[in-house]
Amino acid sequence: MDQDLPAKIEQIAQLEGHDDRAWHVAWNPARPILASCSADKNVRLYNYGASSQSEGSSLNFSHITTIPTGHAKTVRAIAWSPSGKTLATASFDSNIGIWAQEGEDEDGGDGANVTGEWECMSLLEGHETECKSVAYSSSGNLLASCSRDKTVWIWEAHPDYDFECMGVLMEHSQDVKCVAWHPTEEILASASYDDTIKLYIDDPQEDWFCFQTLTGHDSTVWTLAFSPDGRYLASGSDDCTIRIWERVQEHKWECVDVLEGHERSVYSISWGKGKGLDSGDAESLGWLASTGGDGIINIWELGVGPNPKDPSKKSVTHKIIAKISQAHDVHDVNCVVWCPRKGFEDLFATAGDDGLVRVWKVVPL
Repeated sequence: MDQDLPAKIEQIAQLEGHDDRAWHVAWNPARPILASCSADKNVRLYNYGASSQSEGSSLNFSHITTIPTGHAKTVRAIAWSPSGKTLATASFDSNIGIWAQEGEDEDGGDGANVTGEWECMSLLEGHETECKSVAYSSSGNLLASCSRDKTVWIWEAHPDYDFECMGVLMEHSQDVKCVAWHPTEEILASASYDDTIKLYIDDPQEDWFCFQTLTGHDSTVWTLAFSPDGRYLASGSDDCTIRIWERVQEHKWECVDVLEGHERSVYSISWGKGKGLDSGDAESLGWLASTGGDGIINIWELGVGPNPKDPSKKSVTHKIIAKISQAHDVHDVNCVVWCPRKGFEDLFATAGDDGLVRVWKVVPL
């Protein structure tokens, strides 16, 4: 430990089974299911719940099923629809798979079915090369994808797993690494090898368009995460920093903070509500988890407090509340994601080049 921090990161589970590097994990928002994907082209699903032993509130994770996706290459990213009924897979074979359980209807059922077979309901084709990221909007009506072909696609979900392309956005000059939706509005962000972040909205008269380009990172932007309240956007980069952008007007965002705590590329960030520790007089914005090529996981507590230079103004505050090194031994950590389910705000999962998925908990000291 570098300094005395108010919390520690405890490993809850180590999930083995992938035969190659694990790229991404996704928590089902409605059910106790964790999904992971890998260069082995498979998606693995795990169930979790409180263990029957009475010692504390430990969680048990058990493997439910492995989906052999049929993708010809690496499955790079996965995303659940908000209902938790549908899983999207983004692959280096340039396609996106849409998966659902046999007998499940996207609109009906309570989703308690854990054992039904997962089937590919739809294959979205259009990208020319590797698909890098995929994300559902908060309503579940839209799906965004991005690729090394420099494009961002927006798809509209229709009944019976029918998807229609609503726009192909060709704003970036290089490989697009990540897409992320605003938590309540239909605002899309994308990050690229061209060092920029682009923000898009739908013009009712026209089509989707880019309303702002955010510049400031000195190298590839790998990862994006909106704050739970939607007022801020975080970005992680090859320049080893995380930038916090604030929405200052309806269609204007600007950089208000730079977080430095990594020695190598920041590959993944996730912004959750957190379980507030005593943050003094700062208004909490939740917890941001970050990880990457240095194998370090940092948990940052973000807030809004008096500006040190001018106490009459407010500014974003940040501090590391927990940290762990060598989270996946000597390997890169590719992904970190907070559990979105109520009561599990202190739980997150990571995926690493060692092929493992690890589940962690932030524990106050």
